[in-house]
Amino acid sequence: MKKAFILMVGLILLIFLSSCSDSDKQDFYGTYTFEKVSYLSPLSSSTIDYMNERMAGTKYTIEADSFKIEDTDKTVEVSSPNYVKEEIQNDLSPSDEVKYQYTIYSKDGDKTNWRLYASSTSMYIASYVDNTADGSEIIMSIFKLSK
Repeated sequence: MKKAFILMVGLILLIFLSSCSDSDKQDFYGTYTFEKVSYLSPLSSSTIDYMNERMAGTKYTIEADSFKIEDTDKTVEVSSPNYVKEEIQNDLSPSDEVKYQYTIYSKDGDKTNWRLYASSTSMYIASYVDNTADGSEIIMSIFKLSK
């Protein structure tokens, strides 16, 4: 119970602090397209070649008031997302120059299972799932994006 309270307070503090500092968030706003698969989980039933072909042409719009993924089959949109800046917690940083990740939450504070990795030269997006067995997360894929 005490850990849950500390975690909740930490999350609220992170959301508050991230909303107070717009300077580094604006650096990654924009429209991007899928470039290539940087990582694919061994748990995935797809291959990297298939995913590179499947995701070609996918467009990602990352703005303060909307996060949107548009591919040939469907569109996923999160209105009024919260981009919460965090230190990278796992060994799957897509690049040595990436020091922070931005976990995307809905306006209601729910996880979207999407995460951004932004640096001065590159943008990556990861999808993850919760590992309910131990409460950790499993990164399913990391895609490199281009402007």
